[in-house]
Amino acid sequence: MANKEVRNWKDRTSRGKEIYITNTVKTIHPVVDKIVCRLLEIDRIQYVRVSQTDLHASSEISIKGRTKTPISTPGHSSAIGVHLILDYSYKAILFHEITSATKGYGEKMVRAVLSSIPDDWQALVAMDYSEGFWDRMIEKYDKLSTV
Repeated sequence: MANKEVRNWKDRTSRGKEIYITNTVKTIHPVVDKIVCRLLEIDRIQYVRVSQTDLHASSEISIKGRTKTPISTPGHSSAIGVHLILDYSYKAILFHEITSATKGYGEKMVRAVLSSIPDDWQALVAMDYSEGFWDRMIEKYDKLSTV
């Protein structure tokens, strides 16, 4: 991460938590900034990874070589995490994965993301293996729908 602007953003935003940014990120989009800030307000979220097209946040990380990726695998036994796919041209956020080993944190992450996106953006769920979680979230939040 050679970009001074991105390094400064990371230092201002981290709040003592770990933020990993891929080398391809040259600027932080304002929507990404808001989402990261709101996710880091969740007490259990300790790690965030930002790339050009993805945002991961979690209470735990997986380390493969030099890559540290926050865990968001559905059904994980102990992690609380989310993986978002970002599409700036369509102004869309796709919930790719979400997991919450502790009841209530799934909705906290959804709320953090949805409260961060502008009114002209949409949040989408592509696959639902949740046995009702996404149905409840879609019913509760107008900005959220399925693909």
